[in-house]
Amino acid sequence: MGDFIRKEICEGVTFTNIVDDRFKIGHISVTLMVPLERRTASANALLSCVLTRSCRAYPDLTSLNRRLNDLYGAALYAVVRRIGDFQAVTISAFGLEDRYALNGESVSSELAELLCGILFEPKLTNGQFDAEDVEQERRQLLEDIDAEYSDKRTYANNRCIENMCRDELFAIGRYGTREDVVSLTQEQLLSAWKNLLERAKVEIYMLGNADPDKAFERFSSFFGSRPRKVAGSTKIVTNVKEVRHIVETDEITQSKLVMGYRCAYPASKRQVIAAQLMSTILGGTPTSKLFANVREKQSLCYYCASRMNMEKALLIIDSGVETENIQKTEEAVTEQVELLKNGRITEEEIIAAKLAAKNAYISSLDSLASIQAFYIQNISRSDPLSPEEAAELVESITKEEIIEAAQSLQLDTVFSLVGNE
Repeated sequence: MGDFIRKEICEGVTFTNIVDDRFKIGHISVTLMVPLERRTASANALLSCVLTRSCRAYPDLTSLNRRLNDLYGAALYAVVRRIGDFQAVTISAFGLEDRYALNGESVSSELAELLCGILFEPKLTNGQFDAEDVEQERRQLLEDIDAEYSDKRTYANNRCIENMCRDELFAIGRYGTREDVVSLTQEQLLSAWKNLLERAKVEIYMLGNADPDKAFERFSSFFGSRPRKVAGSTKIVTNVKEVRHIVETDEITQSKLVMGYRCAYPASKRQVIAAQLMSTILGGTPTSKLFANVREKQSLCYYCASRMNMEKALLIIDSGVETENIQKTEEAVTEQVELLKNGRITEEEIIAAKLAAKNAYISSLDSLASIQAFYIQNISRSDPLSPEEAAELVESITKEEIIEAAQSLQLDTVFSLVGNE
């Protein structure tokens, strides 16, 4: 990957150009970040889908798709993420690199223009979004929410976080709630759109090998002249007063056990990598402590894995278990965490974790979309790691740094989703 250049368009709006000439397509994305709020989360999620269906210049899917086809089969998509205590709404476009255009046109600047039109000039009828577009996207969003509920592993993880972070904005789901999506009004949707344009922290990423100047000018003409009020921060909780045990029942054959830990916030680049390696040693590979001991040796669960949320300083361990093994599994997981905190780590475990971590970082370079996702996930850090830098830094992390990351772990919440008899 080549140059990484960041320029500020105005307060709260940053344009980043990442040069990468390995691909024949380019990728441009606009991410709008606002503090998570229960009254706006569902509206923002629905809005992201509605905006990508049309705009004033292309007022229906047919005309919008015709325009995308004219741009050598370009495409649009929207993604909603939860990053720290923020909801991140990303609208992206990808299309042919300028150097491959048959008539020398700048596909990248045209895509930038289209993204600006989608964001700032949507199709409005009598001051409201198109009713048919809203209803179609409402149905799709409800299906996405239902799919997360039907996937009991995802549901159990979400419920653990909701209970663990009950006094934090992070407890709010990235889509809000099903009830809020059903009851959303046109007025709420319009208000959410205005709020995003006026109050969101905006990160624009352009990846590929096209000249960024034209795209920068297009975005500057739309964002640069508008007053903005950017606010919000992520609350980090590192102390645990008492461990909470929560049990729910459902019509499932395999029960779920999710254990949520808090830890010290990994502020430096080395601490980020050390925390990731700590999680990988614990439950990130087939040779990890949880997999090798809790699943294989003791046969207590069907799966057992851990993952770090760097922005909230959380470690989540989840497993699929038989109901009668829930208590035993919790004790076995706790034992492995304590071994890790006490420095009981073998050289083989460290080597395997480093190989897995390096592979994950390098794999994020396989597509422009995954590169963009890597940076967006670290968007709140003033000096984020690049995938190459992260992979290179892995080798220099010491066992002592990994142990230090582990020693800050504190169990906060244990959530069990138990199958009905």
